[in-house]
Amino acid sequence: MSNIGTQIKGYERYVITTKGEVYSLLHNRRRKLKPQKATQSKKGYYQVRLFNEENPTGKLQYIHRIVYETFVGKITKGMEIDHIDTDTSNNSIDNIQAISRRSNIKKYNTTRYGMDMRIHRDELIKDYQELGTYKAVGEKWNKNQQVIYRTIKNLTHYYCTKAKKFKTRIFDKNINDDWMNKDQRYKNRFGKKKWVIVE
Repeated sequence: MSNIGTQIKGYERYVITTKGEVYSLLHNRRRKLKPQKATQSKKGYYQVRLFNEENPTGKLQYIHRIVYETFVGKITKGMEIDHIDTDTSNNSIDNIQAISRRSNIKKYNTTRYGMDMRIHRDELIKDYQELGTYKAVGEKWNKNQQVIYRTIKNLTHYYCTKAKKFKTRIFDKNINDDWMNKDQRYKNRFGKKKWVIVE
């Protein structure tokens, strides 16, 4: 540990403080690095470019992850680092915590949309049965029809870094009901509703 921070693992010429401030010690000169907002992050996470022998051209690292791994320890598989106050520029050790991806998504949706639609899934299904379309349900709840669709279908939208595009996957693996693959369709000229399985 230096007098201004703790050495970052794998980057012996950099230190970080418990407040999330990163300093370069290159050329025996202390210099505070200016964080950059990650363009690929919807949540606006901040990062810094660090250099070592393996990465002579530099590698971008998320500050909140550096703080956690430096002062708490290795991030458990399946866990994500969350900003407690939702301010991604506040990377203090007191403001970050490890939570599950499901909890992180739930918190993000609640913060962004004002409510967690997942807990209203049964109500949305009843409305869908009565109203017949995702759009109509969305209008009733004042939500985008895609949000309604993904909630009923138990899907979540995520960015696949490997494929470099957005994909969908099962949100809660504990849910396995007909609504994950069933839609309402109008099947005859009398306008009677019929439920069909949509593969």
